[in-house]
Amino acid sequence: MSRPLAVRRFTLVAVTLPAVLVAVALAVQVLALPALPDPVAIHWGASGSPDGFGPAWIVPVLTAAIGFGLPLVIAASALAGLRRGDRGTTYRLLGAVALAVSTMMCVLGTWTLVMQAGLLEAADGPSAIPAVLCSFGAAIAAFVAGWFAQPDEPYRVTVLAAPGRKPDTDSRGPWQQRTTLSRGAIMILVGAIALLVLMTLVTALTSGGAAPAWAVVLLIAVTVLAVVVVVSSIAFHVRVDDDGLSVTSVVGLPRVHIALADIARAEAVLVSPMGEFGGWGLRWAPGSGFGVVLRTGPGIRVTRTNGKIFTITVDDAETGAALLDGLAARARAAG
Repeated sequence: MSRPLAVRRFTLVAVTLPAVLVAVALAVQVLALPALPDPVAIHWGASGSPDGFGPAWIVPVLTAAIGFGLPLVIAASALAGLRRGDRGTTYRLLGAVALAVSTMMCVLGTWTLVMQAGLLEAADGPSAIPAVLCSFGAAIAAFVAGWFAQPDEPYRVTVLAAPGRKPDTDSRGPWQQRTTLSRGAIMILVGAIALLVLMTLVTALTSGGAAPAWAVVLLIAVTVLAVVVVVSSIAFHVRVDDDGLSVTSVVGLPRVHIALADIARAEAVLVSPMGEFGGWGLRWAPGSGFGVVLRTGPGIRVTRTNGKIFTITVDDAETGAALLDGLAARARAAG
């Protein structure tokens, strides 16, 4: 049985083409190694002149790590959903971004390395500005090509409990559940952070002191912040009672509370993190509003009286949504 067009095209754009580009770039870089100075320039200042140096092998390593490692992380986060039948603009965007990143890294890494061939000293090398400009231009062209190479298949919300049903105003709370980030999502997030840490360490260790102290501190702070965000988004407690809907991280923050008076409708829906929100965790997406999206599957979708939407993925969503809708209806009737 042939795979759907969306899966085939995404695989081509996000996996196959980046792999081919990286293979070609690595072949050119390896062939250039004997003619390169030692060390080579690996960092250039705002003027385009070399100001950081390191061993030549670092360029092929970074080309492979970023040029194919990042597209591989993107593909790992998206392919399972596409094969399951999820659709949405996010998948198309991710495929195009994967190809663009790979193209930019391959062009930039290869150009800046090969242009040093034949030099006695890397400090005498030419400006990197043309390489930077061309790599960005190539990345934009790759993004456009990758975008149009994939079919336009929008995301459609699947309602698990029929909308417009008569609310159950007799049920009483509380209803409680604990929802956790899926194992696959945790692995992908950990992989992305590990890749960030690896690139930061490699760059810092081979920059020869070219990177200012504040930049290193900033990179460390960003990495620590990413870890904190991931830890605080792993699991949430969900509660429906006479106070409304409460969603609280197991570490206490973040916390979301929606009072019954602010709820116009609550319904159970099938949630696709990638297709609808572009990923896992605390997310916002046009048309879908804000969500605590931890896994693919059932969730409670709340439409507020001001039109804003909130979604939380949770087991037994139909029971929770029916109770919340009933409590909100009873509160409106009493008010």
